[in-house]
Amino acid sequence: MASFTNAKQEVRRSKYRDSPSSPRSGNGHLQFGFSDIELKHGAFSSGAFSSGVTSGINTTSGFNKPQHFPDRSDRLSLLPEHDESTSPKFVHSAPVNNIVGLKNIVVDHPFLSSLFIFVPLALIPGQWSVTTFFAFNFMAIIPMAWLIGKATEDLSATTTETAAGLINATFGNIVEMLLCFSSIKNGQYVVTHCTLIGSILSNLLLVMGTAFVVGGYYYKVQRFSQQGASTQCSLLMLSVAGIALPTVYNNVLKDEADHQNMIEISRLVSVLLLFTYIVYLYFQLVSHSHLFEDTDATQLEEEDEPPPDLGPIAATILLCICTFMTSILTDNVIDSIDGTIKTYNVSAEFIGIILLPIIGNAAEHYTAITVAARNKMDLSLAVAAGSSCQVALLVTPACVICGWVMDKEMTLDFHIFQVIVLLSAVGIVSSILGNGTCNWMEGVMLLVLYVIIGLLYYIKGTGPESALADLD
Repeated sequence: MASFTNAKQEVRRSKYRDSPSSPRSGNGHLQFGFSDIELKHGAFSSGAFSSGVTSGINTTSGFNKPQHFPDRSDRLSLLPEHDESTSPKFVHSAPVNNIVGLKNIVVDHPFLSSLFIFVPLALIPGQWSVTTFFAFNFMAIIPMAWLIGKATEDLSATTTETAAGLINATFGNIVEMLLCFSSIKNGQYVVTHCTLIGSILSNLLLVMGTAFVVGGYYYKVQRFSQQGASTQCSLLMLSVAGIALPTVYNNVLKDEADHQNMIEISRLVSVLLLFTYIVYLYFQLVSHSHLFEDTDATQLEEEDEPPPDLGPIAATILLCICTFMTSILTDNVIDSIDGTIKTYNVSAEFIGIILLPIIGNAAEHYTAITVAARNKMDLSLAVAAGSSCQVALLVTPACVICGWVMDKEMTLDFHIFQVIVLLSAVGIVSSILGNGTCNWMEGVMLLVLYVIIGLLYYIKGTGPESALADLD
């Protein structure tokens, strides 16, 4: 399965192939696109080239136009042979004009760009009711998260693969980190725990389930790398163990004197989980990178690599500005949660489990679903499962370490119900991904489980002993 680090670059390649500026989009060249009609009526079988060949081979180049849809190996055999020593390797270059690049980013995404209207409204405190203020800041975070992702992509495109992996690891879930850090600073540990669990659940159940349903609409059966999926599932099981064991430990030993031991255990386990994630990055990017690459299409991917919209300096500036603005917006969201809870009579758990995770990864959620419709399930799973691993192995221990630095008692003592929910989600996902294939029915199962969890947190008890996340 393609790595989460390279997933965004793969999506950019896919979009670039279909754009007019792509060297493979003109008449008489290989064109890697497909129509809804071809997808719906199964023009491409599971063994055929997943992206399709819609315009064949240029007859003037000396090859006959194929009478069938060739698979990937057939297509590569039709390409003219070339000397690797004289063929220049694709080198990323900065755009001619960063202003034009920024304009293209905004124009190409009208819906997300329209949400910027909420940013100035969210920065005017005291003029709105608490619930309106929460809604404005909630909506304003969505386009800011999208720009952070775009700036990260363009900055990664001008660096080495290892540096790109580190950049994506740092900023891939920056919104969740800011939300959790703000809630830790305000002592709202329930919101922090729910946001972490909710981010994992939304990626595993909501995003992956929707991707399976959308992909299943066009294809009866979709295939992906079973080895890569197994690695992701193993990492998720390790992260669940890292959360479940301290939680059970604290529930078994309920003595107040053991609370300090729980804090120390959480911090040590967090360091180990963070170490595991760093080792996994090395495994994924350096020692075993071939397990996460599609070697058959290396040559084509280099040719189809789109240029970034922003240069490294402009992307860095945009990334810093958006991160700073997002930190302000997340603080406003956390500050207005209490008033929103009282007004709408919803629980903090529901906001943390369902609402907050959506705004952090809205753009990535859209990406995972759209590439699934193109039968690129390795990329879709790299975004969904890969992001879940980042939250579990990077964001969660980072929150505990952040509480350590702030002298806050942020621990891995999640509510026992949250542990059961997380085990259920990871268990069903591991079962579905075990055979290397998926269909729309499996997507429906994931979505049903997500709805069940949402209903449990929305319709929860009101007594002091009936909370599903409180730690007291």
